[in-house]
Amino acid sequence: MYSIHRTIATSDVGADGLMKPGTAALLMQDCSSFQFQREKKFNDFLITHQMGVFLVSRQVDFLRMPGYGEEVEVWTGIHGCKGFYGLRNTTIRDASGALCAVSFAVGAFVKRDTGRPFVMPPETYDGIVDCQPLDMEYLPRKITLPAGLTFTEQWRDFVRPGYLDANNHLNAGRAMDMAAACIEYPLKRMRVEYKKQAKSGAGLILERADVEELHSFLRLCDPEGDVYSVYEFSG
Repeated sequence: MYSIHRTIATSDVGADGLMKPGTAALLMQDCSSFQFQREKKFNDFLITHQMGVFLVSRQVDFLRMPGYGEEVEVWTGIHGCKGFYGLRNTTIRDASGALCAVSFAVGAFVKRDTGRPFVMPPETYDGIVDCQPLDMEYLPRKITLPAGLTFTEQWRDFVRPGYLDANNHLNAGRAMDMAAACIEYPLKRMRVEYKKQAKSGAGLILERADVEELHSFLRLCDPEGDVYSVYEFSG
């Protein structure tokens, strides 16, 4: 388990003075990265075997959005490894300890040279699986789109150098931030399924389809229509 403390700053909030949904994803991503970095045995195995851990899906449920200047604690823990998947919970709590957001994320262990999944030996993650699953609704990692959706384009861009992560791919937290910025209603839940990595210079098209007033799906695609990631937002 691992935690970091942050003050909600100007760059973290929207016009309403409350934490942006995408900020929550970025804070959770940072906390998870710090936890991995302190696990020397695990990291040595990844380096030796030329492996990486890539985010496959994330679900975030919001109870309350903290505001500008609030102190928050971001906590994360891994509660299981199944095959080539790792299962993680992350929370954001305010200064009183009250829960603001809770997340369930799935990561895949992948060989860097082939991109193929890799089943980690159990002894590799001894000591990393260090918590029980939190009490929340766990939705599938795959997002099923309802039949008959009509998507409309929101914007076009390309993967600029400032969007990249340490693996030279579009940063998952940054992509969630950009998608969530297209939603104009307060969110109670956001989900994402990552299908393939967007590399430097790749074209990006974000499309949106609304199921009802407070329920939307978005797709981040390349110019040929291949999907990088699928998002579901609900208020």
